[in-house]
Amino acid sequence: MKKSLLIVNLLIIGLLLTGAALAQMPAAITIEPENATVYDEITLTFDPLEACFQSGSLTGNAYVAMHSGITVNGNPWQNVIEFNGTGANGQSPILSFNPDGTYSITFVPYDFYGFAPGVVVTQICAVFNNGTGWNQDGRDFEPGTTNCIDFFIPIDPGSPPADPFLHSIVPDNCDIGESVNVQIFGLNTHFQDATNNAWIAKDGNTISFTSLFAPNDTLLSAQISVPGDAIIGNWNLYVENLIDDTIVLVNGFTVNDTVSYFPFAITIDPPEPSAYDEITLTLDTRLSCPDGALLSADSVKFHSGVTIGGTTWNNVVPFDGLGVNGQSPSLIYNGDSTWSLVFIPVEYYGITPGLILEAINCVFNGGDWTLGEGKDYDQNSGDCIDFIIPLYLGSQIPEWYNNEVIIYPNPVNDFLKLNSSNNLNTYVIYTTLGNVEIHEKIVGSNSSTIDVSSLSPGVYFIEGYTEGQKSFHKKFIKK
Repeated sequence: MKKSLLIVNLLIIGLLLTGAALAQMPAAITIEPENATVYDEITLTFDPLEACFQSGSLTGNAYVAMHSGITVNGNPWQNVIEFNGTGANGQSPILSFNPDGTYSITFVPYDFYGFAPGVVVTQICAVFNNGTGWNQDGRDFEPGTTNCIDFFIPIDPGSPPADPFLHSIVPDNCDIGESVNVQIFGLNTHFQDATNNAWIAKDGNTISFTSLFAPNDTLLSAQISVPGDAIIGNWNLYVENLIDDTIVLVNGFTVNDTVSYFPFAITIDPPEPSAYDEITLTLDTRLSCPDGALLSADSVKFHSGVTIGGTTWNNVVPFDGLGVNGQSPSLIYNGDSTWSLVFIPVEYYGITPGLILEAINCVFNGGDWTLGEGKDYDQNSGDCIDFIIPLYLGSQIPEWYNNEVIIYPNPVNDFLKLNSSNNLNTYVIYTTLGNVEIHEKIVGSNSSTIDVSSLSPGVYFIEGYTEGQKSFHKKFIKK
């Protein structure tokens, strides 16, 4: 009987894989590389001119958002990532505009949807909108009709990668002569049992660096100092521990030969801030693209996100919304054609302490997109492009920010631990849509263990108060 069931299961999986192989790619979608698996980094491109829409076309938008899930064992729309949420890896589902009118997003499906290794995933299910609602949308055409249906994008289920493995390093590059903080993520990598040996190597040259291990065994924080005579190009990353010997991430780190560009229309005070500093960001409307479009604006709004791990436009705060800390994205006029906003990036974008932000991505408008916009000038073509404002990664996480309240492990399976330097009073856990899932009060303790096993996989926020009514706000991922 067991043998018969095994044969039936194998036949079902075989049919699923065959169906995936025969499925046709929708006309509005392209995938690069074409033969990618769910474990590969893919670039998904959406063409609104080839799409069906029920409410309004997405053609010409500054960006579009992807509302998506996956087909697991023949069941569509599993592990759904909302268009206004974030993936299981914290990545925003925003697609960037391309010069040809299409929109693209680069991601690893396995990381983005957070499914278990070995699960048979045959499709990405998706619809697209303008990032704020469904008054504009992009869908597939039902074959032979003009009816709109969801996109079902075939993808090779592939084979799960070896375990343990390193799947990310943030940031993954450094200029020569620069010292940067990085974070290395892995699955069951046993970093707690490491011997503190970590290094990058290329062509027989080795650069060792100091490392600091996180409270769980999936995260390593380190500082790399790249000498001025380092070889330019891709270096392999090595991390040694006592259980798995040496783990290698091939081409895991890139050494650049150029200094980061800073936009002419933007000034930052202090001039070299980290994401944990309070900064004053100032836009000079005389220098933004197109020429002087916001020069006579009555108001200026800040539409922005952040670069994490080389991926732009994460944790987007729209111009007509509020930061995670409740702050308005409205800039204050300085009386001389410049406008300023004072904020702390990690609080404004709701970033988990320790996650490194490489840059702020932003555009400006006059209150909506019909009243003019302010962008950067492309250095080569002179075209208008999004601002990319570098943040400086050399600073350590401030003690007041990192040690006030610590949550771990993150990502979490069943039990989330909460530790504080002061007694905890209360906390609430809610979804990215604001739905409260857990709300509890703590009396006379600076630690707590929270059962989150009933939560669905995805991104959540936990916030509350410690003794003296000091507030805290953290983000975590439920696996």
